[in-house]
Amino acid sequence: MTTLAHTDEQQGAAVRSAVWLMLAVLACLSVWLINGRPLFYFDTVAYVSQGHNGLRQLGWSAESPLAGRGAALREAGVPAPDIAQIEADKTVDGSRSAVYALIAGALARLRMLEGLIVLNVAAVLAAVWLPMRVALRVWGGDMPIGKAVALPIIVASLGSLPFLIAYLMPDTFAPVLLLVIATLVAFAQHMRPWEIAFAVALGALAIVTHLSHLAIAALMVPASALVSVFVARRQWWLAPALVALIVGIGFAEQSVLRSAARSVAGAEVVIKPYITARMIQDGPGLDYLNEHCPDANIPTCKLHAALQWSDDPYRITATHIVFETSPRLGSFRLMAPEDQKAVADDQIRFFLAVLADRPLDTMAAFLKNTLIQSRWVAVDLTLPTDSVVNQNRGVTGLLLSDFDHGRLTRDRSWFGPVTVAQEILYALSLLVIAVLLLLPGRVPAPLKALAVTVLLGILANALVCGGISQPSTRYGARVIWLLPLVATMMLIFARHGRREVAP
Repeated sequence: MTTLAHTDEQQGAAVRSAVWLMLAVLACLSVWLINGRPLFYFDTVAYVSQGHNGLRQLGWSAESPLAGRGAALREAGVPAPDIAQIEADKTVDGSRSAVYALIAGALARLRMLEGLIVLNVAAVLAAVWLPMRVALRVWGGDMPIGKAVALPIIVASLGSLPFLIAYLMPDTFAPVLLLVIATLVAFAQHMRPWEIAFAVALGALAIVTHLSHLAIAALMVPASALVSVFVARRQWWLAPALVALIVGIGFAEQSVLRSAARSVAGAEVVIKPYITARMIQDGPGLDYLNEHCPDANIPTCKLHAALQWSDDPYRITATHIVFETSPRLGSFRLMAPEDQKAVADDQIRFFLAVLADRPLDTMAAFLKNTLIQSRWVAVDLTLPTDSVVNQNRGVTGLLLSDFDHGRLTRDRSWFGPVTVAQEILYALSLLVIAVLLLLPGRVPAPLKALAVTVLLGILANALVCGGISQPSTRYGARVIWLLPLVATMMLIFARHGRREVAP
């Protein structure tokens, strides 16, 4: 009878966990279900196109998901939008993730592009399940694992999370990467070998889905070491070593991409000059060019010359420098293809030269952009505009709908009130985290380490995206839902603050 009762209790707990997880999945999918269509961006079609071309070069021949795009645009009376890329011969654009592009291209060919949403949900569930699993094992408690995973996700879904889940872009993997790193910092000494392997594998997937993730993770290596010293004095090196391993996988993927481009297409990988454009808009880069150009030994002087073709001040903005093609606002894209490649290849050397020449101005610009980026967290850029819809018009690949406006994007009267409510949620979450961090003995030290690591990760995201690219609400929204998620995790285990088990 005791065995049967125990079995019934286990089955009941499993059913309750399953129900909670279903509620969490529905919360994640809420924006997609309400909108009736996925959310997408200018670059969504670019990922699909790049993935299709990559699969074709790898030997998988199929009709392009963009085959009907021209006819659809002509029927709508819309001029063909440009898919921005460097046009020099024998070059491959490395600005977008080849791995994510191949996934998007394959799903689009199979008419299952909604699979990206499924991938987003699975990655978030896995990233939350792993630390909660370890925490329940270490500190005990009678909460089913399904509920422990679901509650933080449901609360986070009151913020930007479901917008990112519905977004056919790799942005969801930035917070997943931060959660993996925070989990390793907090629990590496408590984790079983297969759990560590799972965390590294999930982190590896996250880091290769966008180039900015590699920079963020690289910044998190010293940050993880700093936090680990206070959590695990005996094996403090373990977590930063595992984070460094994930970073190494990211660099290895970049190396493989370059080798594959040379061997398959005889091409060289080139990344758009985001850093150069950012330095110019911020001022130090433009001052440096004004002082040193013309100079044949400085390839970026070619861009400086192109910036003189118009006197419109808006041509100096980073977005216009990298993407604009009009005579009034364009510069980089109007240059000869070989000059575009030269400027793109020079961006790291240019950054270091400007930093050495104007260190205080450069650091001040980075700090300013980081502070701006940390405050911009609205979900507006996850919502397709008419321009975004036209960019993706006629592209096939979705199973249940097409690339068009949905209920949430046709009528945006909800946006203002929802944005205010979300900002209040983030502020309250940050307050809860701060209070629980400061109260002694209320929350176990590893969970405090997880929270601090996530906060540092949000700042690293702001530094990389705001400083290297351009401050954008999209970059803030993709990680800010971690605040209510972590606050809820801390509240779940707050009562166990004095029951920590030694590793």
